[in-house]
Amino acid sequence: MRAREFIVESGVHDIRDEHKSAIQNVTTFPNQNMNAGNQYLNYRMGIALAGAPEYPTKATSYIAGDPLLAPYTDAEMEMIKYAAGQIGDNSRKTHSSKRSEEMSDVYKVSPISQWNKKS
Repeated sequence: MRAREFIVESGVHDIRDEHKSAIQNVTTFPNQNMNAGNQYLNYRMGIALAGAPEYPTKATSYIAGDPLLAPYTDAEMEMIKYAAGQIGDNSRKTHSSKRSEEMSDVYKVSPISQWNKKS
């Protein structure tokens, strides 16, 4: 027997009465629908639920649901550009330089290097 012979997708319909009566507080969020809604909002909802109510969650972050890619090599960046071109998406935004850099408050010299030289 093939799966398609016993698995029948019924399509979109309202929740069945027997389900309504058996499960309390059935709640959905159509704006977070994984097929037609906002998948990022759905992700943020999960983060907010994990911290609720002790740790409030911001509604969004600086990337706001954009895929975050961090290519290490020029070849990887070319692959990203090519793939974006294939689907007609030229909305790429770069948030940092090509090189990683130390923050200004990072010690670049060991604090004990001079001490070791005295010994």
